[in-house]
Amino acid sequence: MIVTYEEVNGVRIGVYRDLRGKGPVLVFIHGFPGQISNWKYQLDYFRGKLPVVAYDQRGFGTSDKPERVSFEEYLSDLEALLRKLDLKDEDVILIGHSFGGMVSEWYAGTHTVRSLVLIGSLVEMRPDLMDRIIWNFPSFLWKPLLFSDNFLTRRLYRKLFFSPHTSEDVFEDFMRDNKEYIELLPPHVFRYSKYYINHSAEDVLRSIKCPTLVIVGQDDIVTPPRESERIHELVSSSRLVVLERSGHMVLYERPDEVNQLIEEFVRGL
Repeated sequence: MIVTYEEVNGVRIGVYRDLRGKGPVLVFIHGFPGQISNWKYQLDYFRGKLPVVAYDQRGFGTSDKPERVSFEEYLSDLEALLRKLDLKDEDVILIGHSFGGMVSEWYAGTHTVRSLVLIGSLVEMRPDLMDRIIWNFPSFLWKPLLFSDNFLTRRLYRKLFFSPHTSEDVFEDFMRDNKEYIELLPPHVFRYSKYYINHSAEDVLRSIKCPTLVIVGQDDIVTPPRESERIHELVSSSRLVVLERSGHMVLYERPDEVNQLIEEFVRGL
């Protein structure tokens, strides 16, 4: 996967693009603290079928990692990147996972995009115990425990991000892709959430008029199905699909079903 770089709002952003194929451009936006490779099964599937773009949001993946961020900067980065790539909003389908779903929601609620796909998304990010530990304690106390490959993190990640029904092979696939990346992320990146926690999308969701596909894993405990159900209630033009026997990382757990749902949705526009 070849990643190039674009200067966006003073930050270097890592971008994967394959603009072959005909039709609307699929723009993939990862979650927190994700990266482009989280979409590997989607990018492989759609390569050559439809134009695709995926990028590392500021602070993540191969992109620059400023000390502070704001939610508004993520929206501004998306707009500036689309303009850099000479893409019009009305030709773009935003596909966001988790926090990337929130960025997609807000952008779709304030711009005229072609359509929207939200995967394991949420209406509002709320702090939990882990957030408060990361925000308030020195990183040497929590980073080796929470963000390195050890017995604790393996149990934690397995429980948080995956369904109990998901095979160990899928979990190991995820760990191989993300282990080194997570271990090398600087501590301040994990504190970004304090700058946009409690940032509610409820009002903006009501303003979304474009066709919207909402996907969530039945066993997702990071962004539980009730969040997607609420999104479905607020977005009048939406369809909700709950995937059984899958958790937050449906991108790894059920890639074939996710890809098929996206393709059918796009072809039906």
